Amino acid sequence: MQKIINWIIKHHKAVLVVFILLTVISGILMLQVKVNYNLQEYLPEDVPSTKALNELENSYEYSIPNARAVFKVESLQEALVIKEKLKASEGITQVLWLDDSVDLMIPLELQDQDLVEAFYTGEKALFQLTAETDNAVEVLEGIYQIDPEVAVTGQLTDLANAQNAVQSEMLKIVTVMTPLVIIILIIGTHSWIEPFIFLLTIGVGIVLNMGTNIFFGEVSFITQAVAAVLQLAVSMDYAIFLLNRFNDNRKMGYEPEVALAMAMRKALTAIASSAMTTVFGFLALIFMRFRIGTDLGIVMAKGIVLSFFSVMVFMPTVLLALYKLIDKTTHRPLLPDFNFLGKFVNKIKMPLLILALIVAIPGFMGSRANHFIYGMGGLPKGSKLETDKKAIEEEFGIQQQMALMVPKGNIQKELMLQSELENTENVLSVISYVSKVDKAIPVEVIDDPALDMLVSDNYTQFIITGEVASEGEDSFELVERVRQIGKEAYGDQCYLVGENVVMLDMKNTIEADDIVVNGLAILAIALVIMAAFRSLSVPVILVLTIEIAIWINLSIPYFVGTSLSYIGYLIISTVQLGATVDYAILYTEHYLDNRVKLHKSNALIQSIRESVPSLLPPALILTLAGFALYYTSTLTIVQELGLVLGRGAILSLFMVIFVLPGFLFLFDKIIEKTSYKRTFLRKDQSEINENINDHELNTEQDLEEIL
Repeated sequence: MQKIINWIIKHHKAVLVVFILLTVISGILMLQVKVNYNLQEYLPEDVPSTKALNELENSYEYSIPNARAVFKVESLQEALVIKEKLKASEGITQVLWLDDSVDLMIPLELQDQDLVEAFYTGEKALFQLTAETDNAVEVLEGIYQIDPEVAVTGQLTDLANAQNAVQSEMLKIVTVMTPLVIIILIIGTHSWIEPFIFLLTIGVGIVLNMGTNIFFGEVSFITQAVAAVLQLAVSMDYAIFLLNRFNDNRKMGYEPEVALAMAMRKALTAIASSAMTTVFGFLALIFMRFRIGTDLGIVMAKGIVLSFFSVMVFMPTVLLALYKLIDKTTHRPLLPDFNFLGKFVNKIKMPLLILALIVAIPGFMGSRANHFIYGMGGLPKGSKLETDKKAIEEEFGIQQQMALMVPKGNIQKELMLQSELENTENVLSVISYVSKVDKAIPVEVIDDPALDMLVSDNYTQFIITGEVASEGEDSFELVERVRQIGKEAYGDQCYLVGENVVMLDMKNTIEADDIVVNGLAILAIALVIMAAFRSLSVPVILVLTIEIAIWINLSIPYFVGTSLSYIGYLIISTVQLGATVDYAILYTEHYLDNRVKLHKSNALIQSIRESVPSLLPPALILTLAGFALYYTSTLTIVQELGLVLGRGAILSLFMVIFVLPGFLFLFDKIIEKTSYKRTFLRKDQSEINENINDHELNTEQDLEEIL
């Protein structure tokens, strides 16, 4: 390893040029990465809705409606004209209206009024649209061109909002975060220029990560929205640690090249261990059957590895180029001596520990009892899309479309199915071949393009409109009921598709992922900690400390009565552990080192004094990253992820500073006995008061080793 370090330092100019070229190339490639906004495409291939969607695509040119559009009209004739305009609009493949369910030649007063009012009120007409979603923004603009006052809602608007948000908000989030991160770093460093070196180093890692996503073909919109911010927040401490080592060595009189080589050697193990815990936290996500976890997990794990290489390879070249500027821009320490905090924690450590253990019980139970949502969440508050959605639901009610495909050929069975579906609770209407055509007329002699959406070579389709939302208890019960009706009539030969159908399968898949993903994350991180400390008890204490913070964090929505995205819940369960257990590791390293020369209480106080200045910047940056996502993004699922992440970072920091010392104090003897070759200072031994600095090395010996 020393030879590699020496080579990097000797050829630092060439290394710098290579990184610049790679960053430029990655910057170009990141603009070519395709973003996938459709969550249903991340479901496993073996779930019922995925099988049904594949069968639908293979059997029909049309899909089920994914949007509702409401136009102001003065007559039925005007509504029919608008219907034709919608059919001609680019990206719209199918339009359903009242005339697809009833005969408009018969006076509306004689028709089923519930059905009529679901499509037409005399002043407004509601159209059910099937639209392409790859370019949802352009499709939506085409609808607005027909009538700027049209109100549109549905999956189409959700995807259009996501596409707009991801494309426009990344720069906004970075713009908000950058000055605040600089302020935090200035407070935590000793030079005005150091924060910019940190941002440059991690920024290069971020660009390399986003550019190399091109090899995956596409990434999810969730990954695209949060990856850069998360990578910045969780890997900044690597750069801080290396620079602190470099500065310490220079203060002892070493030449820049020697000081840097020593810093790289000393920092390598600590940074690698820290990176490994975070990488394993993200890699646990790849075991989710819901592949959004794999998408985010691989991208973030790759990002942490690239940040590690950026810190250990690129940053040294920057330090050698700018160390003179660092010297010229030094300022006095802005953080206080935290000795007072150590004494305070020492006094209240046991009450805080007891309180944390008491709170952990309802925290754990509350985190498991949340009201979860499984889709993308709501639309931006006060936006036209949200206003239109509310207006449509107030005027026409909540509706959700499903399509039930069954083998064609048995008209009598289809008539029975039609009747049973129409009489099912929360079903508003059912459109099928047998509802539109006389049963005595064979399918083969009908030549009507309008029926192509209902009949294919092998299937006939029932378009079901339910008075339910895209997710929720009533919606999921309707899906289960329709599936049961279809299965009773056709066995496993029927298929059901729809947004709420996908949401139900998403719910079942994600909930099944919970235990596996969390268990693997805890196990992997505990093994890394066990190897780093060569201890059986330390991993249990550290993981439990952060898990309590996670339970409290995820239980807050339950106790305040708000819903929580299950995707965010599952991601945070692993990410908060992987990203913030480093805080516990850092404090514990100081405590165990200090216990060699100090008694328990003084080791506790001294460890807080030493570790808090290093803990605050990364914890505050992670908190800031989360809240920046929350306040800046218009995507509900990203907002929730940001809020829970920011809150989790603060809670983890609190647990490490105020509760972990109590754990270590209480289990001090157990830690000593369950750790390999670790001996603590006994009560009958005198404390070693001299200031032992592990950076103080024999200059001549070090020079021989390094050079």
